[in-house]
Amino acid sequence: MSHYKHTVDFGFDYLAIPEALKWLEQRKSDKPLCLFVGSNWPHVPWPKADDAKDLSAIEIPKNQVETPLTRQMRARYYAAISRMDTELGQVYDLTRKKFGTNAVFLHSSDHGAQWPFGKWNLYDAGIRTPMMVVWPGKISAGTRTEAMVSWVDILPTLVELAGGKVPQKIDGGSFKGVLLGETKVHRDMIFTTHSGDGNHNVYPSRSMRDDRWKYILNLHPEFKFTSHVTEATNDIAYWKSWVEKAKTNRDAARKVRRYQQRPAEELYDLEKDPLEQKNLAKDSVHAEKLAKMRGAVRDWMKEQGDKETVFGSPKYLSRP
Repeated sequence: MSHYKHTVDFGFDYLAIPEALKWLEQRKSDKPLCLFVGSNWPHVPWPKADDAKDLSAIEIPKNQVETPLTRQMRARYYAAISRMDTELGQVYDLTRKKFGTNAVFLHSSDHGAQWPFGKWNLYDAGIRTPMMVVWPGKISAGTRTEAMVSWVDILPTLVELAGGKVPQKIDGGSFKGVLLGETKVHRDMIFTTHSGDGNHNVYPSRSMRDDRWKYILNLHPEFKFTSHVTEATNDIAYWKSWVEKAKTNRDAARKVRRYQQRPAEELYDLEKDPLEQKNLAKDSVHAEKLAKMRGAVRDWMKEQGDKETVFGSPKYLSRP
């Protein structure tokens, strides 16, 4: 099962979870199986929320602008998450029914939520995603790890868990040892990138994260950061309410400006500042940390053959 219209593009066979479940239910083969089932939720468009939901009880993250429309959209976003949970449960229950304990079940998400500073961004809200793994009798139930892993690590992990030989010349590495409780660490750093999505999010950035610090390199700080959020014209266009509030509210103005205007470099102490609100890149106290992380990102870019290509047509804060 794939993402909307891209099913054919990526070679997937079935569209929609009910079809995947139907196929699995009818499968009679006893051959080993690797099955990928993807949910569109909580991708937009978000469903209507329960009318009985108390909007005043919804907690608005501190890096968001609180408006009545924001609360309505948060409720719809949570409704989408509930649908995802339901579909996750359906897939998990059928997997247990078909395979019992003879299966590894892994759930993850490909990026953060479609909110400002989330999806299309290299802040933790955009790159830190859920991952749950169930393997009865092998992985202790109810355990949690702070080990950092990347999506490129999923393939080699699944290969090793299935008894295969992990290819040597790939970027990822198996975190089987973390799952089995043999180690508490996997990566000491993770690199992430963003380039654009058509002409919406033309803002190439690169970042590095370790267990405490985050460094972000914005290749073109002269660009204005825009996204599907800022350009939305449909019924989830809550961004306009942020801009309107920013005209008379200093905090709202700061958040709107910060989302669309960014410096060349950003450095955050995630332990003290998990929402990445205080940029320490110009703080001389952290000059050594900044230089070290900047060098690591540049070295990684060179290793990857990064040409710093600008995809799409950017918008400028002011024309050069």
